[in-house]
Amino acid sequence: MFNDHARLPPARIALDIGSTVVKLAWLDDAGGLAEQRFYPRDFQAGIRRQVMALLAEHGIDPDQQPVLACSSANGGLRVGIVCLSPLFSGAALRNQVLLAGANPEYVHAFDEARGDLRRVDLLLVGGGIDCEDAGPMAQRLAGFDIGRYPHGALVYAGNRHLAEAFRQRHPQALVIANPQGDSLSNRVGSVFECVRRAYLADLVFKEGVSELPPSIAHRIRPTPEVASRGFLRAVLGQTGLPVVGNCLALDVGGATTDLHYTVELVAEDSPARPASGVSVARYVFADLGIVASRDTLLQQLRSHPQLYEFLVACHGSDVRGLYAALREGEAEPTPALLAHGCLFLALDRFARGHGPGLPTGQMDAVAQVLLTGGAGQLMEPPVVARLLALLQRPGTPAPRVQVDSRYEIWVAGITATEEVHP
Repeated sequence: MFNDHARLPPARIALDIGSTVVKLAWLDDAGGLAEQRFYPRDFQAGIRRQVMALLAEHGIDPDQQPVLACSSANGGLRVGIVCLSPLFSGAALRNQVLLAGANPEYVHAFDEARGDLRRVDLLLVGGGIDCEDAGPMAQRLAGFDIGRYPHGALVYAGNRHLAEAFRQRHPQALVIANPQGDSLSNRVGSVFECVRRAYLADLVFKEGVSELPPSIAHRIRPTPEVASRGFLRAVLGQTGLPVVGNCLALDVGGATTDLHYTVELVAEDSPARPASGVSVARYVFADLGIVASRDTLLQQLRSHPQLYEFLVACHGSDVRGLYAALREGEAEPTPALLAHGCLFLALDRFARGHGPGLPTGQMDAVAQVLLTGGAGQLMEPPVVARLLALLQRPGTPAPRVQVDSRYEIWVAGITATEEVHP
């Protein structure tokens, strides 16, 4: 999957273009982090001018010195999934969308549209294996009302024998290989590459990354994909971050909160489950962030039944004034409190399986919590342990809470030059 990187000389420079910060890192001979610096995004200058100025300031010529780069596209590409079976083909498609760094908004069976379906950037339709005897799938596709799903691009990734019929009904659709082939083999390639290309096209459109020199723009990867790969490498013991037991990592950003977890944390009776054959999984909370999603975050905190306990865990017992101000919408919470709020709400939903396609997590089984990303540096391990205790049974051993202060998960993900199988 990353063979294009493997053919190039080892990179010694890594670049992360975030929504608010640009991070420049120098790597050592082993691919570890030697030094890093952070610069606020200069929206007036634009990405190309700022990045090229930073590289020139440090004597870096991207045409001569390979630069590994990633960027987040203002919260990520929104993908809707409609499939034959949410628990089988839907789970496989959703996992591949997540691996590509995009954000699945929903996973529905055909004609199962429900709730407030906001517009997605890409609608992915699939399911079934490549068999000519496809009566149930053909019937579902024939009755599929695409008008119920507002979307931008349309992609078909189902039984290849029905692809032409689907294209005739929907000429605008892009048809790609069925990831399940002629068996439930869960091949990543086609969907991963399609969504990743769409993600990057969306990223280029939103962020102006296409203006960068080809030596950088052609190698850029979505930041969520990088974080997923880095977490997997940490779990496999390929980083300097020791992972022991059932682990979850949280990456709190300006627009979204990403939860990465080992699949052993999923409850046995969970209705939703990660795709089979994976050891780690990811879930995106698109409404939890400390900048772009700040208003929705505060609204959810104000109405949460454990708001008072949340504030006590963060600030101690004397929180009556802050509690009243938050409930009345008059408080100006600090970035640290917002970051802890994102973490608490994300874990609370994980504990209850409250989210489209979100499995139910066993909070009592969490042995370790990793905090990564910019907002992760704002959080305090003792506070995180107290917040997790609110979601656990009394007497549950406290997990090990660790801040990824050197961004080792990011470094491990961006330096991956080969397929890392989950």
